[in-house]
Amino acid sequence: MHQSKLVQHLRELPHKERERFRTFVGSPYFNQHQKTIALLEILLKNINGHRKTSIKREDIYSVLFPEETYDEQQMHNVMSYLKKLYHKFLAFRHFEEEDLQEQLYTVEQAFSFTQYDLMNNRSKLLEKKLENHPYRNSDYFHVYYRLNNLLGFYSGNYIDRSKSKTFQNMLDNLDKYYIIEKLRNCCHLTANSMLMNTHYDYGLFDELLLFLRKNWEVLKEEKSILLYFSILMSLRDGNDPKHYENLKELLNHDLKHFSRREINDLYGFSYNYCIRQINLGKREYQRELFELYQEGVKKELLINNGILSEWDYKNVVTLGCKLQEFSWTEKFINEYKEKLPLSKRENAYKYNLANLFYNKKQYNEAIETLLHVQFTDVKYHLNTTFLLLRTYYALGDTEALLSLIETFRIYVIRNRKMTTDQKKGYTNFLRFAKKLVLLKHQSATYTRKTLKEKVDSLAQKIQDTNNVINKYWLLEECQTSDTVVAN
Repeated sequence: MHQSKLVQHLRELPHKERERFRTFVGSPYFNQHQKTIALLEILLKNINGHRKTSIKREDIYSVLFPEETYDEQQMHNVMSYLKKLYHKFLAFRHFEEEDLQEQLYTVEQAFSFTQYDLMNNRSKLLEKKLENHPYRNSDYFHVYYRLNNLLGFYSGNYIDRSKSKTFQNMLDNLDKYYIIEKLRNCCHLTANSMLMNTHYDYGLFDELLLFLRKNWEVLKEEKSILLYFSILMSLRDGNDPKHYENLKELLNHDLKHFSRREINDLYGFSYNYCIRQINLGKREYQRELFELYQEGVKKELLINNGILSEWDYKNVVTLGCKLQEFSWTEKFINEYKEKLPLSKRENAYKYNLANLFYNKKQYNEAIETLLHVQFTDVKYHLNTTFLLLRTYYALGDTEALLSLIETFRIYVIRNRKMTTDQKKGYTNFLRFAKKLVLLKHQSATYTRKTLKEKVDSLAQKIQDTNNVINKYWLLEECQTSDTVVAN
């Protein structure tokens, strides 16, 4: 029974939400099936108990139907009823959290019941709430569009068809809703296509850009449009820092105009911009990114529905280690472990703990910890291999290094989930890493001067090559004194 999807979903709910679901199922408006109520009580008693023991379907059935022989179909039916109620509960909880939706639905249902006095009364209250609403985001414009759509239809049929203001408001708000949603989704899909080997047809995107440029002086006053346009341009034109500067300006002065989702997007894409610049060798973005992360942690912007993404967790730790903020980073690793997704928790924790060990020069502890990291996806494979490579390099284990570089190179070439640019970046890195390893291994055969010339020449080639993953590490190792001193 513990493998049931419904039981898993209930177990994942916070205790407070489980209690809300119990009240929901017990409400005669939503449910009058007593066996379903009894089933939920059994499941919650087991989930909420101190001992999380598995219970058998037959044992539950004997409680629900004490004088009957076990019937799998009947048991399935009760489970199915409860599962449908859970789905309805999720929808209802989402409805409760949308502050404008209830009033909009009231107006629309009043119109459906031809209760026009109630419709007009509630629509005026909704309009007033919209005027005072703190966020002019896509949800705002969508509600305003639907309200004007209904009021325009009502006015055209029952009052005066010649008045066009309401329908014009409807069209204007529909356009703004579409623009924000189109830009927002284009931002996320563009970012995704840059990370993974994915491609999308963006439809009317080019036409939208033309429209935006033509009407920019008016549309830029809408903060949500300005936000996602700036994000999109920072993705499409990363070499021009003015787009990132626009994002910083929004961070510093305009957060009050944005919803939680938009603030998360604003910080998230600001993080990603800095990360891309760092990967291009622009180290000045490291401290700036770290401060962004610290602010994000302080404001709990990295937490979404109580969950911290394993990749945000990794990025914070990686940067904290790079800047030698070891005390703050170790505290972050341990305090936020429980916020990670349960299925990813141990893997993410072990990898990032190993990263901390490596940066604190506790190399043997780093290798031991990395042995417990599983390659659940491409990112973990790449990140773990790179960390292991750096650890072997620090230990001077040339044989292990060269073997790992070759294995890593074959993996990158054969991988179908990496983009061509990503493969090029990693193969360039591995090519330069191999040369650096061999130079260090053969350093005793060169004079100090000759070795320095060879290392400087390699560093220049690395610097002049545009697409090199982890370029900063290669350049740092070329500059360290132990590389150019003969063993």
